[in-house]
Amino acid sequence: MIFLDSSTNLTIQLSATVATNQARCYASWRDTKTGELTPGFTSTDTNNTTVVNLVPAPASPYTRGIDFVTVHNDDTASITVTIKVGSRILYIVTLAVDENLQWTNSNGFVVISSAGTVKTSVNQIAGAADSGFSIVVLASDVTNNNAVANTIADVTGLSFAMTANKLYDFEFNCIYTAAATTTGSRWAVNASAGTAANLSMTSEYSLTTTTTTRNALIQAFDSPAASNASSAATGNNLATMKGVIRATAGGTLIARFASEVASSAIVCKAGSFVKYRQIN
Repeated sequence: MIFLDSSTNLTIQLSATVATNQARCYASWRDTKTGELTPGFTSTDTNNTTVVNLVPAPASPYTRGIDFVTVHNDDTASITVTIKVGSRILYIVTLAVDENLQWTNSNGFVVISSAGTVKTSVNQIAGAADSGFSIVVLASDVTNNNAVANTIADVTGLSFAMTANKLYDFEFNCIYTAAATTTGSRWAVNASAGTAANLSMTSEYSLTTTTTTRNALIQAFDSPAASNASSAATGNNLATMKGVIRATAGGTLIARFASEVASSAIVCKAGSFVKYRQIN
């Protein structure tokens, strides 16, 4: 358990100014002195790089025992959080969008992914990679039936936020339909800021009932430049884009697609998803 006396606070601080929203924090605790126990809680938000009392010190002569702490990243980009007791650092962690940092007496500090799973370290060396993926699921269908063939467009809603200079492992899985099997497509990624200097990706998507189009070692946004010539079926096709990127600027990485035939719809279906994790 974490205990505070009348001169010690449990604090939270961000490493940088948020892009949009402050992190939301909650803690429950109990104050004790001889023959008395008083429960309580604190609900607060971070304030960029300013130190905020996550749990303030109790009044003398009480001792404050902390039972539960949670910090939710409500921002549109990753944040780095430092938790301290007084001047001593307890924990430093980077939280992706919609991730939670939680502390309990039984489990200590854990990070909960946006999918609700506990993220764990895959090794014990300095800078250990994180094995927990965050997942974004496409909420509704997105259609590309542009009047100009091979015009690429965003799969709006199928993206994730990146922090500058951080390395990400990602995999987009796009379930799609085609207006006809004679309508091909192309699938790619792009970023809202920065360049593709540190992108390395492979894409693969439907061509015929027995073959696929595979593009290896893609190192440019909106690549490949041309659509393939067909789709295996009018329904239940799959496109995957899998790779790594070290973001050259903060922003979002988003799936993109095009139809080979003018005004012939390729539809990325609701339920398509991207899973991603920050490596370092």
